[in-house]
Amino acid sequence: MPLKSSFRSGLIQNARFLGHFSQKRTSEYLVLGQDGGQSVSLRDGVLFFFSDSLLLTSDRRAASAHPSPIPVPSSLQSVFLANCAAVSQAPNIQSALANLEYFLGDDGMPREILKPTERELFRRLRFWPEHGILRDGLVYFFYLGLQTTDPSTVWGFRTLGVGVAALDPRTGECERFTHRGDWIFWRNPAEDFHFGVQALIEDYLYVFGSVRSGIQSEATLARVRPSQITDRNGYEYLVSSEGIWTNRFEDAGTLGPSAAAYSVSFNPHFGCYTMWLVDEYRKRLMLRTADRIWGPYSDPIDLIGLPHDPSSVLAYLGFEHPQFQQQNGRKIFLSYCEPHFASSSLITLTIGNP
Repeated sequence: MPLKSSFRSGLIQNARFLGHFSQKRTSEYLVLGQDGGQSVSLRDGVLFFFSDSLLLTSDRRAASAHPSPIPVPSSLQSVFLANCAAVSQAPNIQSALANLEYFLGDDGMPREILKPTERELFRRLRFWPEHGILRDGLVYFFYLGLQTTDPSTVWGFRTLGVGVAALDPRTGECERFTHRGDWIFWRNPAEDFHFGVQALIEDYLYVFGSVRSGIQSEATLARVRPSQITDRNGYEYLVSSEGIWTNRFEDAGTLGPSAAAYSVSFNPHFGCYTMWLVDEYRKRLMLRTADRIWGPYSDPIDLIGLPHDPSSVLAYLGFEHPQFQQQNGRKIFLSYCEPHFASSSLITLTIGNP
């Protein structure tokens, strides 16, 4: 699929659509499509987190063990997973995505890394992993908890809050932490809420998120000492880009416009921080930059239209994968998603002069 519009002169020299994530196929299953795709660097590879995933299988027992809380577009034996994860040691992103090794259950099928309890299942809860960091051999990450409110539609859910978990990348085993006896560390304060869409370590662990009241999402930023990532009381929240912080979540400010989920990294070629996001309904890739991790960030720069299925109402979950940057950050790779369990898409951009 061609890119949909010309590039911003002088900023993007070249953009190329690299295709969809490989549809993993074994004798037991076919990964038909999934959301998410955030990547976390490991010592000897990369971990990929996925949210809602649809698999096809000939195993009726596996299909019956994973009923979907939402309608899925398949008349075949399907397996619905609210989350899963995979690792790869390939040196480039295309090879990595073509050789994903999922964490498997006893039935040989990819399994959920965040499993709800019986009580949570009764309440129709499911969990979506966001981003995280490798620390002391474990990947500490943030996750959304969602409650299905209308099982007749894929959009019939609400976000209850965000939790913290740790995954062993050798086994895929997870531990979910609690705050005051509850998995929810941060309760949803708005119409939509994300916390942990990007986590970056510098002098602190910086944790990006978003809040939405109405149509526009706004980016947020928190920080915590890495040793306190599982301690809710250790977090501070950015009030303004003058570098003012508060320990009260309710007093946090914003970094300005964003998508619900996005990615941030330091780009050596630009010499600054880059915030990559997808304007969901316009299906266009946007860029904001800042000299400091806490901003101020520039106004969004409209770069390119993204290839998409004509029936897709929106494109979303646009993530850069900075561990695969080439030419000192001049060439980057970004993925994004579309509705109805499509395979995620991948593009590459070659940046001109900043």
